[in-house]
Amino acid sequence: MKVMRAAGPGLLAAALLALLPAPAHAADGEFSWSTSGVGAMDGVLSSPKSGRCYSLVGNNSPFYASNNTDRTVRSYQSSSCRGEVQSTIGPGEFGHVFKYVKFD
Repeated sequence: MKVMRAAGPGLLAAALLALLPAPAHAADGEFSWSTSGVGAMDGVLSSPKSGRCYSLVGNNSPFYASNNTDRTVRSYQSSSCRGEVQSTIGPGEFGHVFKYVKFD
């Protein structure tokens, strides 16, 4: 019986830790975008945090973007990065994104 009691608090602590939200990790690398097309980049995010919604600077959305991070980026038309995903760019890829982006 004593062994069971000693294991009980440890199991409870492990269960409680599993319920805590996972910390946000930063993507390794840079994400850059251009409002005028391929060539000159208008902005860069270095090591963007996963799960955070970023607003890209510029007015002519969609933007040309280069995802040189190790995370997938998804773009949205909503400032809360919710709703329908407008585009997805995988690690090491390029494409078009809308004004708001979030990294996996």
